[in-house]
Amino acid sequence: MSDYLNELETFWDEFAEEYEAIQQESTFPIAKDLRDFLLEENILPCQSFLDLAGGTGRYLTAFQKYVKKYDLVDISKEMLKLAGTKAGENVQLIKQDQKTFLHLNKHSYDIAFTAMNPVLQTKTDFLDFCQVSKNWCLILRVVKDEDQLFSSYEDKNPDLLLNDRYKIFLNELGISYHTKIFSYTKQEDISREFFQEYFADDFSPAKLAEIIESTFGDAQEKSNQKFLDFELIYFQVPKAYNENGF
Repeated sequence: MSDYLNELETFWDEFAEEYEAIQQESTFPIAKDLRDFLLEENILPCQSFLDLAGGTGRYLTAFQKYVKKYDLVDISKEMLKLAGTKAGENVQLIKQDQKTFLHLNKHSYDIAFTAMNPVLQTKTDFLDFCQVSKNWCLILRVVKDEDQLFSSYEDKNPDLLLNDRYKIFLNELGISYHTKIFSYTKQEDISREFFQEYFADDFSPAKLAEIIESTFGDAQEKSNQKFLDFELIYFQVPKAYNENGF
């Protein structure tokens, strides 16, 4: 394994428990809503399902009941260990890097699914992912992550634009696709003190004082609404294989 992959594995191993805690604390029911949508569209149930870069199995408990053979692939043994606590008898946990796995498993799954995949970046990565499926490909990403108090003062995450990149790849390949947006909102109260500590290293004291005054005025607490959009890109691949030769 290359130095890069070793570093990647170490990072996710060390982050696994914190990552799982974040997933457990999430109040957004995306796994259930996505499952219900796939059932409505008759994409689920299926015989074979790939959960690529599946991490600790956020979608595992919602999907596995509707799949005969569920393979969850991740590079991190610690992530897979946590996923294993949720896995039924039809689930196989596979520790392997993405590139190696995809090259060894072409046209193997009825559904190839990946959510928030950090290493699905290039057109080559995308084509490799398409080729592992013999029917449906599903790609899920957050495309909007904003709130009323913090977003104006933060840099936009470039990963929010990755779905746009995938759509360009699909258009270049002549593959028709569909999209579905899952939108969520959350309201929480933010204290003046927390806001100040959050941005303490990002602005000078004078600039931060100006921002706090503009945001809070005389109030010690403000209500903050968060807006989160997940976008699913879904498409079928057999016809595209024949037409495009990949």
